[in-house]
Amino acid sequence: MKKLSVLLVAAIVVLALAMPAAAFENEFGGYWRTRFFTDIGFSGSDSAVRNQDTNAVDTRTRLFYTAKFSENLKFVNKFELNATWGGNGGYGQVGADNSGADTFRVKNSYVDFKLAEQRFTIGIQNFQLARGYIIDDDASGVKAMFKVNDSIYLPLIFMKMYEGGYGKIAGSSASNYDLNAYVFYPTLYINKENTLKPHIAYMTSENGSLATAKNTNFFNDPTSATYLPGVTKVDLWTAGLEYDGKIGIFDLGATGIFQFGNVTVPAAAYGGHDQLNFNGNLFDLFGGVNLGPTNVHVKGIYSSGNKHDEDPAKSGNLAGFVTPGKRDTWGASYYWAEIMGEGIVDNQAPAGAPDDKISNVYIANLGGSYKLLADLKFAADLWWANRAQDVAIATTPGQPQKYSSTLGTELDLVATYTIVDNLKLDLIGAYLWAGDCITMAVDPKGSTNPIELAAQFSLAF
Repeated sequence: MKKLSVLLVAAIVVLALAMPAAAFENEFGGYWRTRFFTDIGFSGSDSAVRNQDTNAVDTRTRLFYTAKFSENLKFVNKFELNATWGGNGGYGQVGADNSGADTFRVKNSYVDFKLAEQRFTIGIQNFQLARGYIIDDDASGVKAMFKVNDSIYLPLIFMKMYEGGYGKIAGSSASNYDLNAYVFYPTLYINKENTLKPHIAYMTSENGSLATAKNTNFFNDPTSATYLPGVTKVDLWTAGLEYDGKIGIFDLGATGIFQFGNVTVPAAAYGGHDQLNFNGNLFDLFGGVNLGPTNVHVKGIYSSGNKHDEDPAKSGNLAGFVTPGKRDTWGASYYWAEIMGEGIVDNQAPAGAPDDKISNVYIANLGGSYKLLADLKFAADLWWANRAQDVAIATTPGQPQKYSSTLGTELDLVATYTIVDNLKLDLIGAYLWAGDCITMAVDPKGSTNPIELAAQFSLAF
């Protein structure tokens, strides 16, 4: 795979240099960041065995290359290189010419073309649905964006979430194991500063067992609200509406998402139910006011969860909001607080924290920023989070199982300084007064309150 990736880059460069200058334009861009970060108390335990404490430096480089043939046709590529400073097997180690499996990635490779006023993108590209609460990641698929007029756009989206393979598996067609998603995602411009984005999405598979077995964890992550071993047929629907607006000095935003449909499961494992029904929901409200160099904002999020004493095997219902994908890796992704929600540093969340998968949680935020100078800005955010429904916490062996809903209160401080044009430095400090869901996530004896300190240099071009 590594050799193939290198050959792919070389082929693109050779093609760009070999083609006549008039054939197309070469557009280059990218992003680079290097972060120095320290995480303390993230393990949910003070035991060294479960220690997630880290003090490290890493670098990420993203290179964008677009072959622009005309206003109607582009070939877009995005490559990513990752290195942990001193990391064994990567180009961050001494010698710098070695490379590990995670060093080089092809993030995007797709064709972008227009027919009249209609635009199509086909290939590996980024997909975002409902601000990332459902999906915000690179994936394989097609977007067909139909322009009705300057105020109405009607995108149709297809995503291939998992490919079953060829031939037959366990006596049935391998295509039955495919996991596909279909999305209708209009954008309606009320005016230049106010937009509505309704959506309806459908994720389906005749047999999702392979998609959940091969480390994809669509419905098979015990840290989520939708731990469903034995899933076969999947019919998950979501319907939602997003609003973004500006009225004078005020910024406003709202999101509402409802989930319905069902999954087929082995009846013997679910109290005689061979089908479980989805009925999760999520609501997000945002407001901000801009007072010259000062901004003040508030935010509230609610995402439904399953009651620990209401077994889906008995009720046949799944009240937990579904966040497709694997925790802390890919799929649904919504960053919020620095520690509990990964924030700017985007490295890890403590054991027991929601991370960037917003399910079974209440979140409240009060924050503000002040631009002291043209090149210097300070920001502070206070976050409070609680589980919508109690979850199990670590319990001393032989004692009754304990439950809790408290996640904690977090203070994030960020100073952003533009060193020179395009080069930015973020200084980040975060402290979490953690609740039982985090301090006793893995150890009934508890752990310390998590702390994060970081300095991140970044540039975009």
